[in-house]
Amino acid sequence: MVRISSLAVSLLVAVCAVAAPMHRRQTGDLDCNLARLKIVFDVAATQKLVSQINSTDLTTTSAVAVAQAGLQSVDNAIQDILAAIFAGKTAPTDSRDQVSDGLNTANSALALIKDPSLNATVSEARARLLTAGTDGDKVVSECK
Repeated sequence: MVRISSLAVSLLVAVCAVAAPMHRRQTGDLDCNLARLKIVFDVAATQKLVSQINSTDLTTTSAVAVAQAGLQSVDNAIQDILAAIFAGKTAPTDSRDQVSDGLNTANSALALIKDPSLNATVSEARARLLTAGTDGDKVVSECK
């Protein structure tokens, strides 16, 4: 469900970039829209990786739940931003902050996982989160 939702969001971003008659700031140029697509795909990839972390350890299970909640918060914020763009409104600053907070929450939670058998998956998930953060920064700088 999350993967389908993220794919739908990415398609909406692409449609927004090409078809919607809106303010230039909202539709953005190619670099802006590529950054938007990249963060959506990075978050989806991270969600997939986090869902693969399976452990009976209570600390790990709790950290995964917190990471998933952070990533869901990011998804919700992205959907709010898209809704504003499609309505021809300025994307809400608090939603942009929510994306940043959600990424930071997920990263902090994943940092708590110390099970050596999960190192590869956790490291890959954290790398995707860092990439998502970089792409989020590009959205902020490019979509002016």
